[in-house]
Amino acid sequence: MRQMEKFQDEQKDNSLYIHIRSRKVGNIFNSKTLLKDINLTIEPGNLVLVLGGSGAGKTTFINAVTGYEKADASIHLGTVNLYKKFKKMRHQVGMVPQQDLLRGDDTVRMTLFNAAEMRMTGKHTDQERSDRVNEILRMFGLESVQNSLVDKLSGGQRKRLSIGVEFVADPLLFILDEPDSGLDGVMARDLMQQLRLIADKNKIVLVITHTPDRVIDLFDKVIVLAKDRKQVGRLAFYGTIQEARKFFHRDTMEDIVLAVNSLNEGGEGQASFFVEKYDGLQRARRIRENMRRKKEDAN
Repeated sequence: MRQMEKFQDEQKDNSLYIHIRSRKVGNIFNSKTLLKDINLTIEPGNLVLVLGGSGAGKTTFINAVTGYEKADASIHLGTVNLYKKFKKMRHQVGMVPQQDLLRGDDTVRMTLFNAAEMRMTGKHTDQERSDRVNEILRMFGLESVQNSLVDKLSGGQRKRLSIGVEFVADPLLFILDEPDSGLDGVMARDLMQQLRLIADKNKIVLVITHTPDRVIDLFDKVIVLAKDRKQVGRLAFYGTIQEARKFFHRDTMEDIVLAVNSLNEGGEGQASFFVEKYDGLQRARRIRENMRRKKEDAN
C-alpha cells in the first residue's frame, strides 16, 4: 500500500469537485442533452445519496463523474483532474454497477486476490496483497465463506463481495449503483452500515438506491436530480438531509422524488420549479460570497 498512501498524501485535498457543463449523446446534427449545469463539491467523510426522478440521469451522472462516459466537464479529486489523469487515478475510484461481473466458479478469496493483483500494482508483494484480502474479508463479513464458490453465496454475501472487489485498492471515491437492489430491509441496512463505515474512513461514498428512507439516517447529504422543462437532467438540490426536507417541504425522500417526477409518471410535476429555486439559491450564495471577499479585500 506504500505507493497508494504516498500518492494520496501528495494530493493535499481529497474533496470531489464536480462541474458538469453538459453531457450529450448523438452528433452535431442530431444531439440530445442528458445533463446540464451540475456544480457541487463533496468533502471526504460524506456518505451521499444520489436521488432523482425517473430518467433524470442518475446513472449518467455517476458515469460522467467516474469518466466511464465522459461529459463536457471538469471533475477533480483533490488537485487531480480525473479525466486527464484517468490511468493514474483509476484505482482511486471504485465503481460498483447494478449487475456484478463476478465469476461464479471462483472462490471468494480467489476473487478478492485476483482483484488485488489487478488493482494493487507496482511494488506490492503477494504478502501485502494477501494481507489486504484478509482485511477485506474481515471488513465485509466474508471470512466464513472465503473458500466457498461465488455461485454458492447468498444475495447479500454476493453484494458484499462485489463491493469488496472494488474496495480492495482502498479508493478515495466509492460509487455504488443500487447496491441494495433485491435485498430485504435487514440485509440492506447491514450493507449500508458498512458503506457508512467506509465513508467514516475519510472516503467519499455516492450511492443510488430506490429505497432510501429505510436507511436515510446513515446518509450525510443528498444530491437531487430532476428533468427541467426541456427534459434535461439538472441539479435540483444538494445539501444535508434536513436541508432537503426543508427545501422541498417534504418529510421523506420518496415524497421528494414524487415532487420532481412528472405527472405522467405519477408525480407532482414540480421539477422545473425546484431546479429554478435551487439555481436561484446558488446565485444568491455566489453574490454573498463575492461581497464578502470584496469587503475583506477592502479591509
